[in-house]
Amino acid sequence: MNKLYRTTNQFFLAAFFISMSFIHHMLPCSFAQELKDVNSQVAETPIAKTTATPRRILGNMRFRHEMAELLGEKVGPDDSGDVYNAGGLASYYTGPKKLFPGKGKFGQLYTFLPIIRWYDPAYYFNDENFHPGSTITGEFTSEQCVTCHLLENPGIVTQWKQSKHGTPPEGKEAIGCDRCHGKNHEKLVMPAYTLCGECHEKQLKGHREGDRGSHAHAYHLELIDQGCQMEKPAEETTACLACHAIVENRCDGCHTRHRFSATEARKPASCGVCHSGPEQYEYEMYMQSYHGMVYQGEGQTWDWTKPLNAKNYVVPTCAYCHMPEGEHNVTRMSTVYTSMGTSLVDRGAYRYKEARDAWINTCKGCHSPRFARDHLEAMDEAVKLSFTKYREAMVILMALYSDSLIDPMPSDLAPDSRGHNIFSLLPGKGEMRKYNVSNIERLTYEMLVDIIGAIYKAKAHNAYYSPIYGYWEWAQDRWLVQIKDEASKLKRFAAIEEKLGIKHTAYPFWKHGEYTDMSLGWKRKEWGK
Repeated sequence: MNKLYRTTNQFFLAAFFISMSFIHHMLPCSFAQELKDVNSQVAETPIAKTTATPRRILGNMRFRHEMAELLGEKVGPDDSGDVYNAGGLASYYTGPKKLFPGKGKFGQLYTFLPIIRWYDPAYYFNDENFHPGSTITGEFTSEQCVTCHLLENPGIVTQWKQSKHGTPPEGKEAIGCDRCHGKNHEKLVMPAYTLCGECHEKQLKGHREGDRGSHAHAYHLELIDQGCQMEKPAEETTACLACHAIVENRCDGCHTRHRFSATEARKPASCGVCHSGPEQYEYEMYMQSYHGMVYQGEGQTWDWTKPLNAKNYVVPTCAYCHMPEGEHNVTRMSTVYTSMGTSLVDRGAYRYKEARDAWINTCKGCHSPRFARDHLEAMDEAVKLSFTKYREAMVILMALYSDSLIDPMPSDLAPDSRGHNIFSLLPGKGEMRKYNVSNIERLTYEMLVDIIGAIYKAKAHNAYYSPIYGYWEWAQDRWLVQIKDEASKLKRFAAIEEKLGIKHTAYPFWKHGEYTDMSLGWKRKEWGK
């Protein structure tokens, strides 16, 4: 009997550490705001800045003192400047000293680090409540700005002079510092897309007309109104903001300041800043394709000042296909929104004929229409097949859930970002999340979000290695094996426990812990929201 208990404890502890090793940001699942509401968010009245209140010390202080004694250290705050060895076991978390309030319909539930003002300038930086201020007073002309910044920030002056703003075509006036930032140094403006749009009307119109899944809604719709932003502490979401906010709110996410170069934006590396990694493998898949291979071998010799068309470029780049002729609505060349490929649809269905023909026409610059159609059909079929494995996994998972064999069950977990204890993969009910779920749920989540999404992106970009060997079709096979193996263990343990009359109760570390106790779910339960 004791041996069985020890084995059981070892198994569940192993599952805990496996799931913890995968912690990442949480995928949003629900969306109840219309696009017109999102477009009006910039006009909201900012709430005054807040100073972070001291957080109560979370976690086991006895453990910290034991570790301090073992390591020959003292227990102390993590912001003291002291070095805490062995993973900081003798330290305790202090949190940021200054936080800005969130915005939007859930803004009262979460906060931002002050860095948000640079990514959402219209709401934060340019408002007196959040403006960083300046030690320099007075109003200055553009010439005076350049003279001073040649000493203070020579890099940006050089970049500006290389741009069409600083060195315009003959007959055009230069766009100086004061045109974008204003003259008053104490109240300098950080340009948002609206200011750029005063001169670049066509590009602004295209950018703002994008549907869900476009840059136009990457921040408000996909981030701050959904669980992945709210669930996590402000300290964790800065990287999310760096991509989502900058591409919606500013124009220099693609052609950086102060050159604002179209040449730079035409190169794949510009898109790869955001479009890479486990949930968005577009950059890696493009680079593995023949297009990417040719680009890497020859791209340094191309004249990137020329328009994106087959006459000027040997192979297409990201912007060539997704922003043809400088079109800034990146969804115009899309078929249908599928939450980064995690929803199933046959893009070759007749209802999408017009969109399919548009892609064929794009490929036709270098390929025969028949060749392009066959490749796109191969993508359709590979994507449809990939969902069969997910459904097979979900049949297993739902049976475990129905028989209360998942360890831990939702009721034994910390609540999700809505304050609920609902099965995370139950369609339309739970908050699909990565953190604080059972190991088998996490594996199934990854099969859908990471692997199926990447199979679609690999086939769409004609990558040949990854869809099979690299990390996708074979990896999906492996994930299905792991899910079945985990299900087998859960069922066998349950059978043994039933035979021996053991009533297993989920361990408390699933509900509470130093990090887990920071979750929004607990706060919403406490607040009754």
